[in-house]
Amino acid sequence: MAEKRELGLKAVHSARAERSKSKYGKIPSSAWLVAGGAVVVTLALAYLLSDRTLSAEKDEILSQQRAAVATVGAEWFPLRDRIEKITMEAAARFEGDKVDFEAAKMDFRSSPGIYLRLRVEDARNLESLRTHARDSVKDAFTGCLLREPNAALARGEADAGSAPEQPWNLKQAYTSTRILTDDWTKEVKASEDKNRLRVFQQQYDKAKRDEIPLAIDIIKRAQFFLLVLDEDVPEARELSQDPRDAGTITEEGLQQVPHPARVLLVNLRTGAEIARLRKTADADFQFVGGAPVHDPETRAAMKRQVNNCALAQQVWSSLRPSAPVTDTPDAGAKAP
Repeated sequence: MAEKRELGLKAVHSARAERSKSKYGKIPSSAWLVAGGAVVVTLALAYLLSDRTLSAEKDEILSQQRAAVATVGAEWFPLRDRIEKITMEAAARFEGDKVDFEAAKMDFRSSPGIYLRLRVEDARNLESLRTHARDSVKDAFTGCLLREPNAALARGEADAGSAPEQPWNLKQAYTSTRILTDDWTKEVKASEDKNRLRVFQQQYDKAKRDEIPLAIDIIKRAQFFLLVLDEDVPEARELSQDPRDAGTITEEGLQQVPHPARVLLVNLRTGAEIARLRKTADADFQFVGGAPVHDPETRAAMKRQVNNCALAQQVWSSLRPSAPVTDTPDAGAKAP
């Protein structure tokens, strides 16, 4: 038994020895090195070629963007800077009611213009202004003050029909000119993926087709800037519709309660300040015929609507050229 196991082991060892001696039994280490080197070189060349292609595509997109900046941006940036400066100055202080009755003869109610509504606290610096302007919507204030037909706005629907109707929201101008910004340029330059770069190309193509023409329309046609800055009051603290904002003061909460609102109207063609007003509006609604509405969100929207329409009526009464120049109860009041 022991002898057989020894003979078997020798046979196995002999077979292994013969295979190891065969020139086909083992690939030389030098061959592995050559193959590995070839793979590394291939990967390096593929990376360099891909990187060069990606860089060329970035250059092409940014070249198109620079052309838009040189044309549209040359007119939009000065207008944007003027509007932002007006807004931050109005948020920093209120210097009392003022109406230029000569300037008020301008038929701004039927003219194209730009509208922005924010809390005073959200308009005190540039970063906050631009951030919160993205949430600004047209409301019943513009629907009741201006003559541009818009049945949805008159019903109090937030930002109803924003694209074709007047006035333009400032956020529309920001959105339509986003590809002109330094932030967009940085995002393109930082892109390291072809699929991501394809998204930027699609953004540019969409902007060129739809958004840039709107921006040009705004720049060329806007004749006035209408600004409403709402001052915080404690009563608005618990009125947010969003649970995430519970206990904080929001724009939609403010519009449901009486609060001072600063209204500024500027002629963008001449730079003249048509009006600077500070009004507090409060209105209510009654159900006539039919069942009362009990849904909290619907009632909140209705309350915002009537309050905003009341504010519009106060502003228009102050702007009527035939109206006597009188001091309002809060004229000259200073913001806290």
